[in-house]
Amino acid sequence: MYNVYILCILVGLRVVPVRLGEDELKKIDELVKHGVFRSRSEAIRELVRLGVKLAYVSEVLEAVERLFELERVEGRIPVELGGATRLLLEERES
Repeated sequence: MYNVYILCILVGLRVVPVRLGEDELKKIDELVKHGVFRSRSEAIRELVRLGVKLAYVSEVLEAVERLFELERVEGRIPVELGGATRLLLEERES
């Protein structure tokens, strides 16, 4: 087990104890059994990454929807936007 900690430190990973329900663990084991992931650890790591990304995307979409609601109420979006949000709005207008 000591070697695992050294490897995690070298590649910038942290070990985090996690408790999972029987149903979740069975689903993870099925993914490993069918070769989607090589191990439970890899499966959990990748599924957490995906969950974090989805949560972030969800927050961004909620914020954009609030901007669209402001636009409906006020007739315009009352802030200056740049980057990807500005491009999204420009595409929406075309």
